[in-house]
Amino acid sequence: MITYTKNDWFPAIWHFHRSPTAFSLYRRLIWIGLYVIGVTFLELWMVDLRLKDTPTEFLSTMGILLSLLLLFRTNTAYDRFYEGRRAWGTLVNNSRNLAAYLNAVLPSDRTDDRLFFTKMIANFAFSLENHLRNDEKTAGLEPAGDGELSELTHFDHVPNGVVAQLQLRTEKLYREGVFTDAHLINLNTMLLVFLDVAGICERIKSTPIPFSYSFFIKVFILMYIFVLPFLIIDEYGYLTIPAVVAVSYILVGIEIIGEEIQNPFGTEHNNLPLSQIAHTIRLNVHELMQYYIPHEEKQAAKSNFAIVT
Repeated sequence: MITYTKNDWFPAIWHFHRSPTAFSLYRRLIWIGLYVIGVTFLELWMVDLRLKDTPTEFLSTMGILLSLLLLFRTNTAYDRFYEGRRAWGTLVNNSRNLAAYLNAVLPSDRTDDRLFFTKMIANFAFSLENHLRNDEKTAGLEPAGDGELSELTHFDHVPNGVVAQLQLRTEKLYREGVFTDAHLINLNTMLLVFLDVAGICERIKSTPIPFSYSFFIKVFILMYIFVLPFLIIDEYGYLTIPAVVAVSYILVGIEIIGEEIQNPFGTEHNNLPLSQIAHTIRLNVHELMQYYIPHEEKQAAKSNFAIVT
């Protein structure tokens, strides 16, 4: 995810126009520019196709309708982006709460159990990241004992496997008398939050913007750009070319940005920094459980993309 300072406009503008999103926009603008150039020279030198008698209200009405569609499209995409961020914010808070609670209730001499919970709580964030991005199942996970990682490879849904192992260890300690009934209730409540977060993220990922709606907006944009040169060339002349390209830059750019952020769990620069958040969870959980990790690993919790330092 790109981090920036709100007051530094020019570095942000420069960075945006060197991003993959901008290159995708440029490719479309090249085709639009070629179309407008062809139409402009055709109308001014060969055939008069200008729509002189078209009322200005027609163009204004089309612009208003298109702006309303793009506004709804952008808001819908950002809602998905923000809900995904809220879900991972809940995961951060719940991981910290669980680690702080276990640090208080687990005896200091239960070294193996304390290390198991420390690593497995952090492993859930990495397993969820891998699950949402279709990465290798156990990438980034730390072994927390004998055979835990090999058992997780048998799960199609690795986050479920991590929670299952946490539940099994919790029940084991309860039967041994380490945890009381109150401890068990509180721990089970916090462990179920992990599955709730995974369910929210899966719902966002598996429910895209309906195809017909997304397709209709694209067709409407193309129709608007197709008609626009014929409506304004009588007034603008050769300035029709930069005018239509400038309008297309805004309309197509908004649509491309909406497509990029509607799936917030991807790997584009404008998607959520899941790796950074997962490393932050690992760092916080280790500190709360009084296991301190090397300084080099702490750097992984910092943003990978920055345009202002």
